[in-house]
Amino acid sequence: MNHPLPTPPPRRRTALDCLALVASLALAPSCETYDRPGRPDDSKRTADHASAAASEPKTPASQARRLKIDHKAVASEGEKVYNTMCVACHGPAGVGKVGIGPRLASETFLEAASDEMLVKTVTLGRAGTTMPPWGASLSEREIHAIVGYLRGLVPHELAVLDESPLKGDTTAGAATYQAICGRCHGKAGAGYQESSSGTGIGRSAFLDTVSNGYMRHLVKHGKSNTQMRPFDSKAPTAVANLSDTEIDNVITYLRSRAW
Repeated sequence: MNHPLPTPPPRRRTALDCLALVASLALAPSCETYDRPGRPDDSKRTADHASAAASEPKTPASQARRLKIDHKAVASEGEKVYNTMCVACHGPAGVGKVGIGPRLASETFLEAASDEMLVKTVTLGRAGTTMPPWGASLSEREIHAIVGYLRGLVPHELAVLDESPLKGDTTAGAATYQAICGRCHGKAGAGYQESSSGTGIGRSAFLDTVSNGYMRHLVKHGKSNTQMRPFDSKAPTAVANLSDTEIDNVITYLRSRAW
């Protein structure tokens, strides 16, 4: 008959065993501390990350409007595409042709225009105008190259635009537009198609492409190298000195009746 062997008494840990245990804990991976929710270290790590994010330099609002296009690298290619596709309406080096295509070599225009707006306009065109959609004829690279070329037409820096919500009054805006803006852009905002000297600014194809900040910048500062002079209340050469509220009224009116 077999008898079970007696269980040996537990071995006492020696000082050497304790040192080995401490060393193993020190070398163990610590990811568990962060991966499990609700542990005290999680809140500390979240606070550390928030503090680091707050200390990082913010991207300027103007730079946020640039696409990842190396403008200088593609400018040469863009000039070739421009001279093939765009020059007939917008003139050599973007000087424009009144009644056909607006001037592009304008500092204030390029300050306000984002890369995305330029790409979208070239790609989709402007319905109801002489600007056709080039998206089916040109590759994305070629369109980006055109934008790179345009950026080099005149020295400029992207402006920091006021993109705050509009607080304008449609009725007041209609009165200001008809009295001041309609003379150049047409009573209906159709521009050249109304035998006017200014571009069309009443169509959805235009207004859906540009931001309120873009509109504010162009109205306040005008479109340099064109007949579009500034309308800022403080501008000494302004056609009419409009306040920020009056400018917002006009933009609100245009957006309310876009066609």
